[in-house]
Amino acid sequence: MREVKRSALVAQPPSRLFALINDIESYPRFLPWCTHARVQSRTACEIVATIGVKKGPLHGEFSTRNELEPDKRILMHLVDGPFKMLEGQWVLTPIGPDGCRVELTMRFAFKSALSAMMFDHMFAETVGSLVEAFVTRSRMVPAAVVSPSR
Repeated sequence: MREVKRSALVAQPPSRLFALINDIESYPRFLPWCTHARVQSRTACEIVATIGVKKGPLHGEFSTRNELEPDKRILMHLVDGPFKMLEGQWVLTPIGPDGCRVELTMRFAFKSALSAMMFDHMFAETVGSLVEAFVTRSRMVPAAVVSPSR
């Protein structure tokens, strides 16, 4: 099992980052390795979605069920994909009146030993790039463009 942890301090409120992270349909627009993103279901407390990944020889898709604690936390659980285990957590902690600490922890293991040997490092790099991608997006996209509930 591999674990990746990343965090950043952001001059944005937690609600803003929460909305950006849950705007799954927009992922292909700003994550260069994301080929497609489909939401199968969405409620106020859960999103089930499929993400396509292509980075070098790594390509495929996986689906997760994300438990939502609005503006605080997102827990990700594997539904389907090339993993025997994939789980993650986004934690948004308020700092001051308009800032937050955004933290991502992902744990994963590929089903096949060959896939693990070939893609483990590449997928870890991809996951590791997520926090910076969302921080950058929070600075670039006007708040009115992102709706916290689609």
